[in-house]
Amino acid sequence: MDYLQKAYISNLNAVCREGGYFSLQPGQSWVIHDHGATFNKFYYLLSGSCRITVEDRCYTARAGDWFFIPAGTRHSYTHLPGESFEKHWIHFELYPNDSLPRLLQLPFKISVGTNDESRALFETLTKANASHTLTDKLHAKVALLSLITRYVELSHVKDLPVLSEEDRRIGEVLAYIHKNLAEPLSNQLLADLCHLHPNHFIRFFSGKTGQSPAGYILKCRMDLARQLLIETDLPVLQIAERVGIPDQSHFARLFRRCFEMTPSQCRKQHKA
Repeated sequence: MDYLQKAYISNLNAVCREGGYFSLQPGQSWVIHDHGATFNKFYYLLSGSCRITVEDRCYTARAGDWFFIPAGTRHSYTHLPGESFEKHWIHFELYPNDSLPRLLQLPFKISVGTNDESRALFETLTKANASHTLTDKLHAKVALLSLITRYVELSHVKDLPVLSEEDRRIGEVLAYIHKNLAEPLSNQLLADLCHLHPNHFIRFFSGKTGQSPAGYILKCRMDLARQLLIETDLPVLQIAERVGIPDQSHFARLFRRCFEMTPSQCRKQHKA
């Protein structure tokens, strides 16, 4: 738990991109194939049924089923012929990165019933997120964090095991990365933090996180840049400097490669 507190929970921020209530009647269509979004999704069925596939698991979703589809997870969904359904849906992002589902090994689906207090939280978030007042935006953030917490609770995930020395080391490295994204972060520097040879460090880091040090750092930098583009009016050059990529052209290329849009397009989309 020390690792989570230092390297993740203390910096955790959840941001709702969009969400609401959706209903589909017989004769209408709702379908997407093999999609991988850059954000997380919650689907909570209120009535009826549909089909949702996450990775290689196919579910016939019914009222009371609650789905969590982590960012980057390949998924498909489709209506069932002649069937109608209603659902709440939320698209949201987790900062500084999307490690939480992997760390806790959260299931893709839980069944909670339609009278669960989760429904009230979805309704609160949907209503608050549609408003433009500061207090409602704060209510929306509280509701989203409450929904994430409730999903974790209802998933009955096991407590994290006691951390080994290796876990402590990687936790310190991750905490250092998140606090110093504006600074140069070389393999040598990070290897020195845990007293390893750079080549050994790369294997060690990849084994613990599933990503290379460079790939992890780039993802964190791009996630922070996207957050700053959405939530502030800072110039793009200043944002690029804050995430340690002072060359604005290089920053724009990396951002587009990651999110399939330019920094300006990202800001314009969310302002709209």
